[in-house]
Amino acid sequence: MVALFTLSVILFTSIFIIRGASKILVLTGLSEEVAKFQAKSALTGTGFTTSESESLVTHPIRRRVLSFLMTVSNIGIISVIST
Repeated sequence: MVALFTLSVILFTSIFIIRGASKILVLTGLSEEVAKFQAKSALTGTGFTTSESESLVTHPIRRRVLSFLMTVSNIGIISVIST
């Protein structure tokens, strides 16, 4: 039961992190749809080589947000495996 609760907490935390990151990406000039997709792909580690992703790594704030998402995803994977 504790493992299920922990997994639920990790899942909801991931959802909130994606929402927050996508809002930050929208503030840097991306459309909401592109920001959500790129935030999800960075958090899950499924990078796509498109012109959209290239525009993300050339902008310093977007690059920081994506780096944070990649780091958090590794922490989340370790947490899920340990539960």
